[in-house]
Amino acid sequence: MTIDRERCARDGLCVLECPLSLLETDAEGFPVPGPRLEEACIGCGHCLAVCPKGCLRLGEVDRSDLPAAPPAPDVPPEALVGVMTTRRSVRNFSDRPVPRPVLEACLEAARYAPSALNLRPAQFLVIQDASAIRDLAAGCAAFLRATGRSPDFLRAYDAGRDGILRRAPCLVVAHAPADAPIPPATDCVIALSHFELAAHFLGLGACWAGILRHVASVDQAVRERLALPDGHEMYGGLMLGYPRFSLTRLPPRLPLRVTWR
Repeated sequence: MTIDRERCARDGLCVLECPLSLLETDAEGFPVPGPRLEEACIGCGHCLAVCPKGCLRLGEVDRSDLPAAPPAPDVPPEALVGVMTTRRSVRNFSDRPVPRPVLEACLEAARYAPSALNLRPAQFLVIQDASAIRDLAAGCAAFLRATGRSPDFLRAYDAGRDGILRRAPCLVVAHAPADAPIPPATDCVIALSHFELAAHFLGLGACWAGILRHVASVDQAVRERLALPDGHEMYGGLMLGYPRFSLTRLPPRLPLRVTWR
């Protein structure tokens, strides 16, 4: 880390913002690297992002390399909650294809999802090939038939109603190295949750591909169909597309169960 002392305001913001307390203040009030900075820094960039003078440089990254943070949207709380409560698991999709720019916007939202120690293990596979999605559904159906699992889904599949991947026009899979230093499943699910909320905001519908997630974890044939990088596991997936139907009511939910202390 390098510091431009001529520009530094000595306000201590970077020291306070560092999540691992790796920066210290010298006798003159300037921030200085602590003894563990080089080995322990997780590269979150908060010290750069919080500095109003732009006087820090972290490795090869300068504050000027970072995009400007957009202003906080002037959205009433009820509008934000409305977006979140109207998110539904969509299982009936129209034939309308999902434009790539819309998918890229959702992936950008997922890219900024939090992860443990900023390791960001989640990677994404986006499948828009209808035959590839049908092939994955068929592989899952073969596994269910061989194991006697989920007979209702298999019965519907055999009747021509794909309850496995729902004939979705798009499938998004989050995967990561299985030997990541911190188990990556939670990070992948958080990233997909960001993706799903962005998708809903942009008019798409999604449903979590739980059957595919399970089968991919135990069946070699389906794993080969996914063709993930060596050593990677699927940790979540979303069936995605434009909803065929619109719901005009919120479905019932249990009352909140909260303990306040």
